[in-house]
Amino acid sequence: MQVSQARHGLPLLLVLLFAAPSAPVWAQATPAADLDELRALSEADNDSGPAGIVPALRGFNASIGTSSQHDSSNGWSSIVNPNVAFRANKYFSVDSGVPIYMYIDIYQNIGTTAKPVYAYEPKKGVFGDTSVSFEGDARAWSIDYNGTFTLGLPSGNTDFGLGAGQVTYNFNNHFERNISRFTPDIEMGFGDTSNLVDQRILKSYVAVGPLAHLQAGTSVDLPLHMSFQADAYEELPLAKDLVYSTTGKGKKKVTTSTNIDPVEDNGFITSLDIPLSPHLTMSGFYARSLRDHDDVGGFSLTLLMKAPPRLIDTPR
Repeated sequence: MQVSQARHGLPLLLVLLFAAPSAPVWAQATPAADLDELRALSEADNDSGPAGIVPALRGFNASIGTSSQHDSSNGWSSIVNPNVAFRANKYFSVDSGVPIYMYIDIYQNIGTTAKPVYAYEPKKGVFGDTSVSFEGDARAWSIDYNGTFTLGLPSGNTDFGLGAGQVTYNFNNHFERNISRFTPDIEMGFGDTSNLVDQRILKSYVAVGPLAHLQAGTSVDLPLHMSFQADAYEELPLAKDLVYSTTGKGKKKVTTSTNIDPVEDNGFITSLDIPLSPHLTMSGFYARSLRDHDDVGGFSLTLLMKAPPRLIDTPR
């Protein structure tokens, strides 16, 4: 199947799934509609990590994640992701986090300006850009909506290609509907950086400029409270002549219409979350960029101060 066919076919399939009769399977003393809404709130932060990072119930939560990932373009990296979150009510929440690269290979000039020699050199204890997300949740006609406005603060090291070098933003619209163990979803949004899209997997570059993004797929509830997510994504420039990227070569690379990387990107993202305890989740993830022929895969552990609510997985 060609990429263009996949892009048009997946959203159409999901629209049909949204129109299908709902068959929720969660059972508890709480009314079914409230359970479905609580379930959606507890899983709303899937783009940046497993369920529970943002609390489903009112109050604070804190988490720390550690991940190891392999990028086919620059090898292995080790990352720590601390996060703090607050939910005001079932409609509004805010959270903030920053990636800290404990180890990463940076492609840079180890020679002189006159005689440059580029090679990979390991770096330790360097920061990425801090993100602050404001999230709104709503439900209508059994469809859950999650709107997220995210600011990127320039704490990342631009010399190593880990930051945008300026304040950035992204606005994302997420729609999903629970159908038995499946929860198909559609996302669409816009912003001025690729760094704030799908933050669970960190790329080896940061594209800055007006960008739109689209994502479609589904999550699947598995036995033992495990969860699998698979999505196809597309990132499109809104003005190619205004997009540039920071790279591991320690400079900003201007991107033109003849340079497709990293102006446009598309591919697939998958993740598997396995709760080891109410407070600890092990995750595996893999992303394939069809346009850049790049693969990123790895695993992570996420420790939550406050465990997400556990819903009973039995028929009503």
